[in-house]
Amino acid sequence: MVMSAVGSAASAVGEALGFVKGDKAKVVVVGSNKPEGDVEVECMFNPTEYRLSQTLNVTRNRTPSTAGGTPEYGGTNAMTLTTQLFFDDFASAKGDVTPKITTLLAWTKPTKSSLDAGKPCPPLVAFKWGGNPQLNDFSGFLKQVQVNYTIFRKDGTPVQAKVDITIEGQGEQFGGQNPTSHAANSRRTHEVIEGETLQSVAYDELGRPAYWRAIAELNGIDDPFRLPAGTNLLIPSVADAARSS
Repeated sequence: MVMSAVGSAASAVGEALGFVKGDKAKVVVVGSNKPEGDVEVECMFNPTEYRLSQTLNVTRNRTPSTAGGTPEYGGTNAMTLTTQLFFDDFASAKGDVTPKITTLLAWTKPTKSSLDAGKPCPPLVAFKWGGNPQLNDFSGFLKQVQVNYTIFRKDGTPVQAKVDITIEGQGEQFGGQNPTSHAANSRRTHEVIEGETLQSVAYDELGRPAYWRAIAELNGIDDPFRLPAGTNLLIPSVADAARSS
């Protein structure tokens, strides 16, 4: 295919110049809320670009003496990552790009374990590629998966597709929580499910595994390796956890 050849050639030139990494980009599930199926989707071709977006909230109180009103900072929204993934299996005898795309679509829905625990929630995912430090701690929900199938086998099976994805981050490492979300600033409880650790709870609830010590201190836990399923943990605010770490 023309697009495949052009993409491969561009990647080869980029790698020779040191601009493009040889490692394949991946979208991977992180944290303890794992789906039943695959937990990693490797890109068939590395994306040519990705975009990071960060916005903040500013309200303006109207005052007669100030043109445009007085601005008041209202916190930072979660960072988002958007990119387009290209899937091409045209050269295979029985090519089919739907399995990987089906996995991405499944990650927008609550996992079985979260449904069983009575707390429906999709898995957290991360975009792994290259050495950009801004991606090291970035993870969030797969907010959008938009698929454009472009080439098909005679029986209608898609063999080429462009997939636009958006990951909406969470946690204070992205500049702070949305100010409308009071959960980040107030204590709440978390019921431990089988296989969870203090580190995974800290990651899921507070955005950083290192905050496990704050959870342990708040709940009087002496042995962090003993965390029976069904235990109700009191979760500190992000601010309190940061002060305790």
